[in-house]
Amino acid sequence: MFTKLLPLLVFGVSVITSGAAVRAEPMLVGHPGLRGQRLDDDGVKAVLLGKKVTLSGARVVVIFARQGVAQNAFLSSHLGMTTTQFQNYWRRLFMTGGGSAPRIVETEAEARKLAAEIPGAVVVIDSADAGGFTVLAAD
Repeated sequence: MFTKLLPLLVFGVSVITSGAAVRAEPMLVGHPGLRGQRLDDDGVKAVLLGKKVTLSGARVVVIFARQGVAQNAFLSSHLGMTTTQFQNYWRRLFMTGGGSAPRIVETEAEARKLAAEIPGAVVVIDSADAGGFTVLAAD
């Protein structure tokens, strides 16, 4: 009996582990013109919080969706913020004249599209959608 179940068990475990290997992760990517750039944790914070305003000579344009699974995970792990807290941070900063607020769009798909069009743009996306972008930082 056990010998008949063993192949099924091995198959089931391989399916589960292969699914985990395919799991995507959130990452900060940039416009293709930022090729060759890579940010460490401090660089990620500086870019997303408006303290570093240029990359490769291009003005940084941060693009975010109103809500997004990938960006929530990335902001939580790198800044300790949710998307709402991040947006509130930028509202306060903008009201005091402290920088150019991120471009906010409705969906992550719109954010990706806009980031591909604007030189210097950075956006948090799922790694499965990173084709054509420059990966600046990953979880």
